[in-house]
Amino acid sequence: MKRLLPLFIIALSFSSCQEDVQFSNPGFQALKDDVFWRGNDVRAYISPTGKLTIEAYTEYELLTLNTIRATAGKYILGTTNSNNSATYSSTFDGIELEYATLTVPGPVGTVAMVAGGTGYTNTTSAVATTGGSGSGLTVNVDANASGAVTKVTPSARGNGYVAGDLITISGGNVNATFRILNVQISNGEIEITEYDTENGTVSGLFKFNATPANANPLASPILNFQNGEFYKIPIFPSN
Repeated sequence: MKRLLPLFIIALSFSSCQEDVQFSNPGFQALKDDVFWRGNDVRAYISPTGKLTIEAYTEYELLTLNTIRATAGKYILGTTNSNNSATYSSTFDGIELEYATLTVPGPVGTVAMVAGGTGYTNTTSAVATTGGSGSGLTVNVDANASGAVTKVTPSARGNGYVAGDLITISGGNVNATFRILNVQISNGEIEITEYDTENGTVSGLFKFNATPANANPLASPILNFQNGEFYKIPIFPSN
């Protein structure tokens, strides 16, 4: 019996832990700066133009996710499209902190091809670039048999770039270009996995980095949410 008691305690502990991390229905949770975070009151709204807004509250905090549509798909944050965004605010002991996925200067995050150009070849060496607001960006290049660039991957992300910068790839006939979608210190994505019109709920995933949106010196340079998930969030009439 004495030997069985410790085993019973261990089993009980595992059971308690599993209950603590069990995802609720509806539910909204994530890791905020590597610490578990859960919204106590969560609701979604769809505007007359179809824009989705999800608000997750705790006693002192508000996290808001916005996408231009509620339909399933991935929505990139930190771009020049402010319809896709994330904001966070907290008020505690008179201290107000605000963060948002803003278009701020920084190392390059994600990019998208604009023109494939001509005369390029595959290379995994760092190819120089020109243009944009920053400096130091080099890329690896994937090119097809016709010499057009089909994909670029940053090999050195540089600094001082902003979302929307148009970049030209050196080499070839110097006519391949790509657009910077966001930078590493202000980026992320919201993925709508289900928009249940019959029951009026929305589910999905999210992750993002956000920068301070007010001048509070107590704010950290970057706020990070990762492994975010929202499940069966009820959609309320738009305000």
